Amino acid sequence: MPARRALAAVLLGAALAAAAPAPALAAGAADKAAIAALRRLSEEDVDAARRTLAPYQPFDRASDEVKLAAGVLRFFEQDYGAAVRLIEASGAGDAGGYLALAKAAREVTKDFVRFEAEHFVVSYPKGKDEVLVPYLVEALERQRAALQAAVGVVPAGRLTVEIVPDVRALARISTLTEAEVRTSGTVAVAKFGKLMMLSPKALLKGYDWLDTAAHEYTHVVVTLKTHNRAPIWLQEGLAKWFETAWRGRAEPLTPFSAALVRDAVGKGNLVTFQEMHPSLAKLPSQERAALAYAQVVLAVEYLVNRAGPAAIARVTAAVGGGRTAEQAVADALGVPFERFLGQWKGYLASRPLPRGGAHELRRLTFRDDPRQRADHAEWGELADPTARGFARLGEIYRIRGRWNAARIEYGKAYRRVGGRVANLSGQYALAAAMAGQRDEASRVLTEALGWNPDYPALNVQLARLLLERQDLARARDRLLVANRQDPFDPEIHAGLAKAYGGLGDPGAASREARFATILSARDGHSP
Repeated sequence: MPARRALAAVLLGAALAAAAPAPALAAGAADKAAIAALRRLSEEDVDAARRTLAPYQPFDRASDEVKLAAGVLRFFEQDYGAAVRLIEASGAGDAGGYLALAKAAREVTKDFVRFEAEHFVVSYPKGKDEVLVPYLVEALERQRAALQAAVGVVPAGRLTVEIVPDVRALARISTLTEAEVRTSGTVAVAKFGKLMMLSPKALLKGYDWLDTAAHEYTHVVVTLKTHNRAPIWLQEGLAKWFETAWRGRAEPLTPFSAALVRDAVGKGNLVTFQEMHPSLAKLPSQERAALAYAQVVLAVEYLVNRAGPAAIARVTAAVGGGRTAEQAVADALGVPFERFLGQWKGYLASRPLPRGGAHELRRLTFRDDPRQRADHAEWGELADPTARGFARLGEIYRIRGRWNAARIEYGKAYRRVGGRVANLSGQYALAAAMAGQRDEASRVLTEALGWNPDYPALNVQLARLLLERQDLARARDRLLVANRQDPFDPEIHAGLAKAYGGLGDPGAASREARFATILSARDGHSP
């Protein structure tokens, strides 16, 4: 057994070294094929690995080296039982961690439901997570088309997305630790031929789960195009640049992240490319990770501004062909990479700050985090003490059901700070609506959404008013925006059922009505 494990270690080491020669211990054709397949898997090219090993089936009767490579292939194909069996039969021990990962994935996903679409498979826990599936598939299909056009390559087969219920499960199947997930705010990982993502219900206020899925799928495409040679700054910059491609180009920065960059430039405290390696998930805080994402997306933005959108396909092709990222970027821009770095840092300092969007870090809070605090100090985010006093008085009136009085006091606070504070805007609009002032509520919500376009509660409140007016298309659109952040709110799906029914789409209306029922049921299953 020790000799077999030593052989497996040599085989894995050779496969994972970019240009290592085949070792003397593996001179046969089957063994060379095993090394080639493992190399393809190290590049996340599952289709190529599958083709390489196809002549050596059935794998249970193959050499130990082929069994090992086939076991890793089965892991990348999410056939975890076969992966465990083949790796154990190969005598490779833990096989560089693959055996433990396969066992963990088998345990975590053993009771999952699978939904198969044209290019994607969604594997998810029974119950409420069912409501994620159609939106996830639609977003990823759109993202696939956008990346095919922009990068020129997408995976040929079906890609699996595993939705896991909590931080512990994500850590077990992804190689991250629970501490790294919580510290960096990591909610999804693209690795091992699949996407792994936390269910939004694992967080107190959800997260931008569809953009996150699109972000991670971009990693898959970039890895495939570059043969997994892109450094982390380029990988993350491209993933951030394209994460909204499925719904059209959007501003890649929030005002908060842009201000983070401006502040870091001034203090000489930017995250270096070396700090980013091997993963932004390993940075020491959510603030540091947010800064790193902002920096690298602006590197891609600067590249595109200077060399045009086609530069992305040229750079990734060059990296896949063996050029370093530094050489590829220098070639695309026609200047030395060091000059690009200097120009990019100047761009970080001078780029205009965006207006709409979050104006503070939207810190992700996990439901099972024992350190989480009760969420308020309700009006602590109001820096203006006079506005804070009006808001607190409005809250007292609201609790007593005195809606018009609450409207007046919230309105005083709102007039001092405007629509930037989403919670105040939402409470003011609610009080106005309950007091019968629908036009006032609509005006406040519209203004607040100019500052906070993705804030779920504001979108849901405006959708209520639009549904009352039978403005069904606009109501649908507001609810779909809210669903991108908070998909487990039954009101979103009940509202979509009404909107789709009135717009002549009975299939979607029926689906959304069923989702509303599922989410309203106590155990997560429809009665």
